[in-house]
Amino acid sequence: MAVDGDGAGGLIHYDSIVLGAGMAGLAFASRLLQSSHISADKTKLRILEARDRIGGRIASVHVQDCRLDTGANWIHGTGNANRPNPLIDILPHKRHRPMKGSVLFRAPNGDQDLIKKSGGIAAECSRQVGAECFGDDGADQAAYLAGPGTATASTNGLVIPAHVAKMILSFPHRAAEELQALAVAIPAKAARQMSVLRALVNTAAFQDAFELVPSEYSRTLGALFQGIESMEAAPLLAQTAEPGRPESEPGVGLLEYAVDDFDGEHAFLQDGCVAIIDEIAKPLVEAGVIDLETVVTRVHWTRNPIVIETSRGNFSAREVVCTLPLGVLKDGVENAMFAPNLPADKQEAIERLGFGTLDKIFAVYSWPWWNDEAFTSIIKNGVIQTGSQCDGVLPDSFLGFTSELSGISVGHDGCVSSDVYRLPIVNLHSLTGQPVLCAFVSCKVATTVEAMTNEDIGGLFHRTLTQWFGTEPPRPDAVHVTRWAEDPYSRGAYSHMISGLSEPKHRDFLQQPIANALGGVLRFAGEHCSRDHFAMVHGALLDGWRAADAAMRR
Repeated sequence: MAVDGDGAGGLIHYDSIVLGAGMAGLAFASRLLQSSHISADKTKLRILEARDRIGGRIASVHVQDCRLDTGANWIHGTGNANRPNPLIDILPHKRHRPMKGSVLFRAPNGDQDLIKKSGGIAAECSRQVGAECFGDDGADQAAYLAGPGTATASTNGLVIPAHVAKMILSFPHRAAEELQALAVAIPAKAARQMSVLRALVNTAAFQDAFELVPSEYSRTLGALFQGIESMEAAPLLAQTAEPGRPESEPGVGLLEYAVDDFDGEHAFLQDGCVAIIDEIAKPLVEAGVIDLETVVTRVHWTRNPIVIETSRGNFSAREVVCTLPLGVLKDGVENAMFAPNLPADKQEAIERLGFGTLDKIFAVYSWPWWNDEAFTSIIKNGVIQTGSQCDGVLPDSFLGFTSELSGISVGHDGCVSSDVYRLPIVNLHSLTGQPVLCAFVSCKVATTVEAMTNEDIGGLFHRTLTQWFGTEPPRPDAVHVTRWAEDPYSRGAYSHMISGLSEPKHRDFLQQPIANALGGVLRFAGEHCSRDHFAMVHGALLDGWRAADAAMRR
């Protein structure tokens, strides 16, 4: 999209200025522009965006003619007739569908994973609130040095038979449902203090799992529960928290699940989210109100008009709407982005809400080798069929483990120890027709991966798949890693609730505008401001609309 570049230099005044052209910022601005509140006059509205593109954490790149959606890619809860997810009504012709079928690979053990045992690691004993125990049988992850030829030669590699895999995977799903029920059933004060980890080990599903799953899969089961981290972009305990985010070390809190989100299926957007961004931004682009490559360095919010210092000069506005990600706001508090410091309630909210990283690793191939007979004969033994999936259809996802990255395992007694890392991989060929596999890493592991070269990550990916299948696949032609934690304009992926720190009131604090003594107004909007839809694309959309409606009522 061509975007207007006017507005550089000088002190240029507008009625309203939006900081950030992500989903929330575009939603706010388009709502105002399409209402009778303002006209398309360029002096009324301006959006300042640091990147050279719009969309924020919704983006795509092209690698070897393959479109890789580097940011958001799902609609979490399509809704129902009475309460539809608003994303469904935007570009109704877009392709989307729920994930169909998966294959589970067991956790390697013994000589297969080359884990070097050592004692003295801290483990959290989740049966007692706030208690910690220290195990002497934990594992520090050693580098996985074996080449492709060392993989166990087996007809099925590490594939778990479908009927067993289906049973194993049912327990994490059941546990998540119990956590959601518990989060809304217990008093808010108790939910605020309880970590997801402590709540998890007391669910009936968790207890049943270790009783009913065959003992040879106990390690696989224990390591599966770390999947909560990749779903929430939040650590379960200090051991997996991201460096530089000490506030999240208590672990994700049970209030993470105390939300009233949309019902319905979780649908994968087969053509990505960028088309939705383009549709929302269309009237703004036509009006020429977006300035790209304009980095905000300071906001003088006690003046009227409010003055915004940027890399392209100074701007002013009677009303400023800040839609910068929470990770950027956290850095901004430390770097005095707001002058003077924000009011105490805003600072408390920014400091006590968590913000974590979820990264994607794309392996691009010349052809989808996993569709070849040598591999389909292995896969078919483990495919968990869905109700609408026919026999012979390859799965949308593979789920296994790697010893090259440091993961955790939750034991039947509730204690956590270092172990293999749970690595989910999406088969993009079945969803988009592109010969690409996409893996997900989160929290501390995401920052570890971001520090590696693409070549090293590609080698890790290749060795992991060789181990899973028990035979060597082709090497990827190209590897692309998203690196959201390193991105100075996001500093991570999305927000979460921290046990003992975060409360819904913190999101309410951010929703309340700051009207200074001279009449200037500073607002905040984004997924981190939403009580029930945080961490979601539709949360950013709805909160942008919320802020716009509040501005128009003023």
